[in-house]
Amino acid sequence: MNILELAEFYSNYSGNFIPTLDNFELMVAKKNHNVFYIFSNKNKSDLFYNWFNDFKEKHRVELLDFNSRSFVTDVVKYIKDNNIKLVHGHFLSSLLLSKIKKKCSKDVRFYQHIHNSFFIKKDFYAFAKRIRNLLFLDKNIDKICCSESILPSAQYTFPKSHFYTCKNAIDFSRLSKKENNYHDTFSILLLGHNYYIKGVDIAIEAIKSLYSNFDIHLDIVMGDRLEKNTSLIKSKYGEIPKCVSIIKPTQNVIGLYQSHTAFLNASIEEGMSYANIEAYYCGSLFISSDIPQNKEPNLPGVIYFKSGDVESLKCALIKAYKTRNEYKNDCEYVEKEFSLNRWSKEMIDILKLN
Repeated sequence: MNILELAEFYSNYSGNFIPTLDNFELMVAKKNHNVFYIFSNKNKSDLFYNWFNDFKEKHRVELLDFNSRSFVTDVVKYIKDNNIKLVHGHFLSSLLLSKIKKKCSKDVRFYQHIHNSFFIKKDFYAFAKRIRNLLFLDKNIDKICCSESILPSAQYTFPKSHFYTCKNAIDFSRLSKKENNYHDTFSILLLGHNYYIKGVDIAIEAIKSLYSNFDIHLDIVMGDRLEKNTSLIKSKYGEIPKCVSIIKPTQNVIGLYQSHTAFLNASIEEGMSYANIEAYYCGSLFISSDIPQNKEPNLPGVIYFKSGDVESLKCALIKAYKTRNEYKNDCEYVEKEFSLNRWSKEMIDILKLN
């Protein structure tokens, strides 16, 4: 069978997503299946082409404009020309995937992989999206959620669909296993591309209030929203607080995680964060909001705080500071639960490729 991985993916870095698909292709090839890829051509940077050109040498892959008027027609033609019988969609809109399915032969099976929760609470916007999906989406596109904790929002958003779950996998070859990151200074890492959703606002507030009590510093990684987020911080504090630094993303994730004592996830909403597991595996003391998506991996030794609560976060930071030289992370548990092979085997079962 010929399989198409259709992903509106244009990241500067291959991350875990590309190695996961690469491993999946190797495993299905043993069952005489072929994998094709269509990614987005949106990113023109050298960083994107650094990994994409290497990927292109080994795989059947095309770049298309997902916003083009001809996109649906182009993909339908690609499916027909390459005798594709299964389409696995990632990151593109449900409406777009539905339009493609409606123009394809009925013997082509479609799946949509859901990587994030659709809402924090059931408000009017969530209800409107549910009604839109009932009216306009093809009901025969099965959904695959990246975690059990995002399943309820997906079921509400797509009320007539069939659902599976397959938790994310980690490419451990790009990481370095370590039980702890003992440092003299209490340095904390936060990935904060979305100022409010990622809890940047409460993280700064909590750490700023503790700064006078002990040596604590927060490094916030920001990508394409750097200017906007920096402006939000300055509008509240007049300047970037001394206990906070803004840093750019890097491909050197080992150095990023292991140069910090702790990793903070202050999100009020998530899918299932790769970074949580990566940082833990690389030795960071993990401090996390108590949303279901962060608790689902069940990582041993995590210090949780009430999501969105500055005082609760302060208590968690103080606890982390006191235990920073005695904790040990369970890396063997992580390797077992989040391996690429485990993901591929589960996907083979879900997609009925045995």
